[in-house]
Amino acid sequence: MRSFVFFCLLAASGTSVWAEAPEVPSNTPYIVLSDNLDEPNGYGFCLDTAGRNLTDLLHAHSCKPVRNNSTQPSDTQFTYDAVNKRVESVAYPGVCMQVLISPYITVFGLLECSDHARQKFDLSADDKTLRMVEDPSKCVGVSETTVRAGPWVRRDLVLTTCSDADAARTQWTFAE
Repeated sequence: MRSFVFFCLLAASGTSVWAEAPEVPSNTPYIVLSDNLDEPNGYGFCLDTAGRNLTDLLHAHSCKPVRNNSTQPSDTQFTYDAVNKRVESVAYPGVCMQVLISPYITVFGLLECSDHARQKFDLSADDKTLRMVEDPSKCVGVSETTVRAGPWVRRDLVLTTCSDADAARTQWTFAE
């Protein structure tokens, strides 16, 4: 009976009861969705630049294995700066994640690091969300749809209301 009550409380809290943690093959640091969702290799979804090399947009992409024991930074390597509250690229120093909001679309860009309010995020140790400092009711999450991306898969990043969001799509792990 006690385990049934615990299960019900856990389910009601929005915590993903059946979450499968990814087995990330990438060099640290990286920021990965805490639930593997449907990533077919079990590698999970890491923050990533959209396309190859430095691009202006971000998405969540299959975390990539290290190539030939390379120590070169990958475009899926990001760090979280808790002091400045920024998500910063390791492969491309000096650029940070920024929410770009218009009346028609919201996307996540990779722009020169600054004190812009939409570059500020709180990575919560309590609920594992990445919340906008400007509006803490908003969380960084991933879309419901997984799309093929060559030999990998990807999901769009979305800005969602934290209290309404599926925890499996809004909980992140920062590996240093």
